[in-house]
Amino acid sequence: MTVQTLKIGRREFVLLPKRDFERIAALARRQNEQDRKDAGDVAESRRRIKEPGGTTLAEMRRKLRP
Repeated sequence: MTVQTLKIGRREFVLLPKRDFERIAALARRQNEQDRKDAGDVAESRRRIKEPGGTTLAEMRRKLRP
């Protein structure tokens, strides 16, 4: 990946080939999708923790021990 920088006024810009830009953009999209999935998983786990019912580990151990 050949990168060039261009300075216009006080701002500096990076120039790179379109193919490299598209590859980087695709990686960023995939990362955003994964972040959204992770956030959904966290929200679901928090919702399940708040739900009444279910069996705690201690209750399960008492049931399994003779």
